[in-house]
Amino acid sequence: MNEVVRLIRGDSDAEKIGALYAKARRSLTDSLRYLIEAGQALRIKKKSMQYGEWLPWLKVNADVLGFESERTAQRLLRMGKYDASVVFDESEAAELLRNFWGHDGRTVKPYTGDDEWYTPAEYIERVRRVLGGIDLDPASNERAQQIVQAGTFFTKADDALMQDWHGRVWLNPPYSKGLLYQFVSKMIHEVKSKRTTAAIMLLNNFTDADWFQLACSICAAICFPRGRIYFKNASGKIDRPLNGQAFFYYGGNVDSFCSEFSSVGCGFVGANSWTQSAH
Repeated sequence: MNEVVRLIRGDSDAEKIGALYAKARRSLTDSLRYLIEAGQALRIKKKSMQYGEWLPWLKVNADVLGFESERTAQRLLRMGKYDASVVFDESEAAELLRNFWGHDGRTVKPYTGDDEWYTPAEYIERVRRVLGGIDLDPASNERAQQIVQAGTFFTKADDALMQDWHGRVWLNPPYSKGLLYQFVSKMIHEVKSKRTTAAIMLLNNFTDADWFQLACSICAAICFPRGRIYFKNASGKIDRPLNGQAFFYYGGNVDSFCSEFSSVGCGFVGANSWTQSAH
């Protein structure tokens, strides 16, 4: 009976380790510390178990832990050898994170601090067909406009947060600390004011984040793409972020949005019917 209890799905240790691992995947600045803490907790858990219990425990708690495979557990055990209280300099932290995330051959990495990542043309074409054209791209530059081709666009120098956003808007916002929430909040404000008549906004799918919840508050539909989107930066480097994305639609042509994005991934219509009001 005791062995059955030890292997029950979702025990408190699995929930704690899974939560730390989930934070490591979400956090931009504390990713390394969370990984080390998760690794330390995992090492303690393994030492507490009897011979033959380790792999069954990983399997029973797979969905709670959120690990991609047993290899993830092994990588976390290695990370647990480090001291979470140590403040690593930027180069050391980057190297440790590259080693951790790179072991399975993926190219995904934590946020680099570079806001200039361009959305692939195939998605922009879908946006253009849904909106019937793009009047404004409020977070852009001349290079991005080779694909977006908006009637008007704002650069960093224009300070989009201080401008009115008129017409049909496409937004892939900057992710620098503090800016993301401001841009999402601005989008919601402009849609509510009716200056923005229709819009599509691309965000990371951090569903628990304040800015994600705010984006949901009045959207007409959401699409969660299947797989990761590969973005290109100003130097031509192609990469994909650590997590998936979500397209938010604001406007009255939901059928067109569903038609265009149904092949991109799964989605929901009328998200604002169940979310909390924006604040």
